[in-house]
Amino acid sequence: MSRLYLSHQNRIKKIVNITIICGFIILSRYFYIQIINAQDFSNKILKKTKYTQKIQGERGKIYDRNGVLLAGNITKVDLWVNTIKEYDTDKITTFFYKYFDLDSLSTIKKLNNQKKSYLPFKKSIIPENLEDLIQNVSKIKGLYIDKYNQRFYPYENICSQLIGYANHQGIGKSGIELEFNQLLTGFETNEIFEKNVNSKLINRDKRNFNFNLNGNNIYLTIDIELQNFLYEALRKGQYNSSAKSANGVIINPSNGEVLAMAGTPSYDPNNFSSYDIENYKNNVISQQYEPGSTIKVISIIDALNILDRTMYIDCEDGEYNIPNTSRTITDHEPYKELTIDEILIHSSNIGIVKISSLLGKEKTYESLRRFGLGNETGIELPGEEKGKLRNLKSWSKTTHSTVSFGQELSITNIQLSMIYASIANNGYLLKPKIVKKINSINNFIEFNEVQVIRKVMSSNNSKNIINILEKAVIDGTGQNAIIDGYNIAGKTGTAEKFIDGKYSKKDFISSFASIFPSSNPQYVCVVSVDSPEYNKHWGNITAAPIVREIFVEIINNNFLIKNDQPI
Repeated sequence: MSRLYLSHQNRIKKIVNITIICGFIILSRYFYIQIINAQDFSNKILKKTKYTQKIQGERGKIYDRNGVLLAGNITKVDLWVNTIKEYDTDKITTFFYKYFDLDSLSTIKKLNNQKKSYLPFKKSIIPENLEDLIQNVSKIKGLYIDKYNQRFYPYENICSQLIGYANHQGIGKSGIELEFNQLLTGFETNEIFEKNVNSKLINRDKRNFNFNLNGNNIYLTIDIELQNFLYEALRKGQYNSSAKSANGVIINPSNGEVLAMAGTPSYDPNNFSSYDIENYKNNVISQQYEPGSTIKVISIIDALNILDRTMYIDCEDGEYNIPNTSRTITDHEPYKELTIDEILIHSSNIGIVKISSLLGKEKTYESLRRFGLGNETGIELPGEEKGKLRNLKSWSKTTHSTVSFGQELSITNIQLSMIYASIANNGYLLKPKIVKKINSINNFIEFNEVQVIRKVMSSNNSKNIINILEKAVIDGTGQNAIIDGYNIAGKTGTAEKFIDGKYSKKDFISSFASIFPSSNPQYVCVVSVDSPEYNKHWGNITAAPIVREIFVEIINNNFLIKNDQPI
């Protein structure tokens, strides 16, 4: 060993030892970072350079039967500044002046006077070129953009009570939007954004996944043109009669499909918060009312099975006291003797009470139940009421008589429409359908099956009742529904409203239930008008003209096509 090495040996050993120790410390730290605590440090780095955001697919769309959009989504943006952090005043003022014609001095004043982490400048903007707007905003320090989808309803009031609405959080709150909220709601995933040097978020992975996040699209059975005919006729009819409200439904009797369903007054779901909650209600399925004379067809159907149609029934010249009670029944016009057919044609309360008495109360009750009274139809809409039909044991001495002409029971128009659909389709009570098909992620699911609840009358009785109802329009109470050259079968109803424990003499529900054309039934239409002006309260005066207007539109717009034959 050299003298130099020996003289510096201790110093060299110290340097080597220090090097080894430092290396060990570095290697230990490296091992700790890379192996032991790798995930923690990785997360910290990602927080600095990456941003993960939960992304939800678009809400599914709602279409009519022909693919016309009824409820969709529209992209909106909010523009805002974080004035607590650093921002570029000149570029921000120039941007808002260029794109939105905002005064630069006002923009500067707002920026300087309000120190907030979130200072909105423009909200709910529908940009013409979204990508261009996002790109320009990303170049401006301190300016931020939030993008979101909002529900859009192109037909506004026309079908709002049926479609319903989704709130600002994209949750269905009424109608189809509520009933099928789970199917319509989009799926969720995480989307990764990259931060630039200014901490701006850059969409690095634009939905880089292999499945569709969007919710299912739903195709309804309704036709938006028929829906418009119905809505406009109801709106005019309500206005002309100064009524509280009006509602109606159009059914395809051969398969139970709802072709139109509307009510007035309505609301615009694009601005739902501006309306009273009562306007959201779909009265076709939710308004229970005493139907009056439209329900008389049930007793007549039963009478055709056991009574001679040519026999005469004494209608007491318009006034009749129910035996063993103090209740007096009257007719709107006095009649002496009428046949079974004529009792329905002229809507004699006394005649139908006597027919019901001949049938017996057990048969009357069983028949009302058979046609669905007191039970929901099962239509796939929220808020359906089942109506009211008291148990036979709780009937009073007068109930048997009064239910036969539509008192002491309640019904909805969807129930009434299915009763008349059974008359039109050779006697089958069907479950109403509102959904035609659903477009799931992978395929279409179609709902073509006709759902028969039960057979409620013979084909022969169906044809006989249609013939009687034709005469009720031509010679009886429904003459304001007549259309030259076309056969319509129908029955009016004028029912006193039950208010404060008694029947009102000034408030009525006026209705008209119809089958068109009666020679080859394609449409069943039921309309009711709540509290029309007195002297306009008769079903023939208020409701029948509404239905006539709808059928005229159907004729003029070539909607009378060869339909499926009745069941």
